Amino acid sequence: MDDLQRALIEWGRRLFERRLVSGWGGNLSSRAGKERVLITAQHAPLGFLAPEDLVLVDLEGRPVHRGRQPSSETALHLAVYRDTDAQAVIHAHPPEVLVFSLAHESFLPLSFEEKYTLGEVAVVAQDTPTVTRPEAVVRELKLRPIVILKGHGTVAAGKDLREAFLLTDLLEEAVRCQLLHPAGAAAASPPARAREANSGAEGHVLLSREHIAAMVARANADEEFLRHGSETGLTTSLTLARGDGARWTMEFVDGKITGFRESGEGEFVISGSEEWWRAIFQSRLDPFQAAQQGKLKLERGEMWKLAQWFKPFHRAFTLWRTIPVR
Repeated sequence: MDDLQRALIEWGRRLFERRLVSGWGGNLSSRAGKERVLITAQHAPLGFLAPEDLVLVDLEGRPVHRGRQPSSETALHLAVYRDTDAQAVIHAHPPEVLVFSLAHESFLPLSFEEKYTLGEVAVVAQDTPTVTRPEAVVRELKLRPIVILKGHGTVAAGKDLREAFLLTDLLEEAVRCQLLHPAGAAAASPPARAREANSGAEGHVLLSREHIAAMVARANADEEFLRHGSETGLTTSLTLARGDGARWTMEFVDGKITGFRESGEGEFVISGSEEWWRAIFQSRLDPFQAAQQGKLKLERGEMWKLAQWFKPFHRAFTLWRTIPVR
């Protein structure tokens, strides 16, 4: 038995012990080099896996060796590997999440750890016993590390099986805590919104001078942003950098933005590709979650210093995401 087989057996057992799967439910896989994937077999009980319950497949889902057939969700796993940088995928059936999904369109965590590790987790419609149209699942997993299948379970993508397991476990715990608290349960499902509402021909070119000017005006006209900025003594400079070279620096003095310039000389420099900035300004990806996942990078400055101004910056990004971009 090799190390990868041991890993699948171990994390299958842990999923069962944490009651994230039961019976013969769920499946998990891991990349086995560039051209192959090791995945659990059909009807394999994750809590009691043995080497013969694991199937090595190529990227078309064909078993490399004769024997058992791979999981019925193999197509889903392979779709995730094709379009993301995931190294491991876990599909589980967490009971609290499953029940929650029946009446909600998404899950919005409340605690900081859950919010910036998981982000707002989408609930994807599921009307077949297996995922026959994985495109919607993959689309969400490109933006966040875990997604909920309505009435079915979860799919988590990680850099390894341990990370995918921890994401699954954290989501189940987050849903459980909110459902136990009346206020939390009410806040757990935000109202449905058109995520592409801030995208259109009438919007600003992403991170153009006009876009930055609109962002500055929107923040300075907001009483909540100004109050949080004043209370926290927000005095610094922040550069937003796009991957193709566009860099804009805003100056903050005593909680107000006093000006901006085209430069990359801010005390704090946050950079990311156009794809991720666009997802943020179209409200498809939370900026703090993007930083947690490495989609945005803090090129200059220290996160603990930036965190002292969390409230005004959180408010600013909330406002900025209402400005249409094209």
